[in-house]
Amino acid sequence: MSDLRRATERIEREEFARGHIDRGEQPARPRPAATIITAWSPPTDGPYQVLLLRRPDTARFAAGAYVFAGGVVDDADSSLAALDLLPAALRETEAPAAVAALREMFEETGLLPSDRPLDSRAAAEVRARVLAGDIDFADAALSLGATFQNLRAAYMSRWVTPARFARRYDTRFFLTILAGAERPIPELTEELSGFLWIAPAEAVRRFAAGELPMLFPTRSTLQDLAGEPDLARLLEKFHGHVPQPLEPRLLVRGDTVRPVLPGEPGYDEAD
Repeated sequence: MSDLRRATERIEREEFARGHIDRGEQPARPRPAATIITAWSPPTDGPYQVLLLRRPDTARFAAGAYVFAGGVVDDADSSLAALDLLPAALRETEAPAAVAALREMFEETGLLPSDRPLDSRAAAEVRARVLAGDIDFADAALSLGATFQNLRAAYMSRWVTPARFARRYDTRFFLTILAGAERPIPELTEELSGFLWIAPAEAVRRFAAGELPMLFPTRSTLQDLAGEPDLARLLEKFHGHVPQPLEPRLLVRGDTVRPVLPGEPGYDEAD
């Protein structure tokens, strides 16, 4: 068995133990969610890096795992004011999820890929009001003068949590590229315990070595990213892309829990 497969089975087994339903039980309905892969290229010739955030060990979902910024789609993410923030390319498909992805990036890291530079002190104050629930994301962006018409972003993929997990999400994965010669430093909330800027191929290697626990969609996304070293080509590849949902099943055999995709061995036997 490969190191990658061993690491995959370990993290999925731990998540399964934290919450699952028995065979034959009615699965939970997946909640609409969004996540954002934040990428940055160094000014030198080194590979581009992505931002991974570490969930606390006490989290109810993906405890201790490294994830991209993200969360559930809120009602306010569908407001006209929020949707008007988006560039045309992102308004065409899954617009509320795209708003949610930007909102979660701002809430969880303090980063906001605006077309124009933002005053850091004002952004911190407005972010605190968003986290407190005093204003929504659209009002926050407008108050800061943030615009996103030149946002370098694309809709990459859509993952649905396997039916056996107690907590399920229908998650849209977006990619965005941050500009700037200096790598941004996120300001994390209490919902996160650390962060890491890392090249996708290195993240996959460290996952296989058991150093970076990640759930299956995160690891699979990083594998896809590792296969394309040029961010501009990545954006072009996914321009206008409307992905079909990826719905892995869980192949549970004793203490082994392995996610499998359609067409892979064991999929028809999995739940």
